[in-house]
Amino acid sequence: MRTLPQVKHKKPFKEKTIGQEPIMTGTLIWVLLLVFFWACNSVVVKIAVRDIPPFWAAFLRFTPALPFIFLFIKWNGSGFFVTTKEFLQISVLALLMVVQIFLFNLGSQFTTGGRVALIIFSYPLIVPLIAPFFIKEEGFKKAKLIGSFIAFLGLFVALRENFYGNLSPTVKGDLIEISSCIVLSVIIVYNKRLATFINKWKIIFWQFQIGVILFLCAAIIFENFRIQNVQPDAWMALVFQSLAVSVFCFMSWQYLIAKHNSSNLSVFFFATPLIGMFIGIILLHEAFDPGLIVGCILVGAGIYVVNKV
Repeated sequence: MRTLPQVKHKKPFKEKTIGQEPIMTGTLIWVLLLVFFWACNSVVVKIAVRDIPPFWAAFLRFTPALPFIFLFIKWNGSGFFVTTKEFLQISVLALLMVVQIFLFNLGSQFTTGGRVALIIFSYPLIVPLIAPFFIKEEGFKKAKLIGSFIAFLGLFVALRENFYGNLSPTVKGDLIEISSCIVLSVIIVYNKRLATFINKWKIIFWQFQIGVILFLCAAIIFENFRIQNVQPDAWMALVFQSLAVSVFCFMSWQYLIAKHNSSNLSVFFFATPLIGMFIGIILLHEAFDPGLIVGCILVGAGIYVVNKV
């Protein structure tokens, strides 16, 4: 009697669990280095956009990073192929990145480096509050509202002039940087969501590829750029942004958020606003503002509480 061949049934798709590995000493040092580099970036960007328009600055910053990312992925063996659906999802992420970086570059022209660092690195206050609505593994706790209140109080103290009739000269830049911070928070949550079903290295590769094309198109259409007017320190700033931030920091963060809870990682960014403020004083000779110091301390405390409770 002939036996019928057994039919192999495909296993139902099971979504990958978001990484929850504990943070060890090596990872802690790694994250603190990212904190320092990103704090520097908030100040160094002012040097770059002094001579280079925002879209051109973004294009020149991200383009040199592409070969390094390509070589790493080639060595890593992750591959580059994505489906049409995945490409469209990553394209949304790239568009958000273009908007966020443009606002970041633009706003830095109208405010101080210390205020840029304070505002842009307030994103850890927003991420834990919106992530639970999109990522089930990221729990929401009411106690986080305490940390958010402390941090937003710090923002109020630092930006207090803007809440009265006599607006600060930096109000335009402050508002643009706040918009950039909000978009950055959305990017982090969306990126985390994509990383559950798309390889993290493919995400960053295609995100940068698409982003560079969009930056170039926007730069050609909207901006005039005279390369002969760029000073050496602006080129040095771009090199730092490209290699230290766009390569090392972006790829490191992509790796870390896939392995660890994003709230647990973000807690270490409590020191970033204060570091950025002091770097601004050293590199840009910005005025020493006691109110900004108090604001940075409160924001840092809020970030710590938000991500520890």
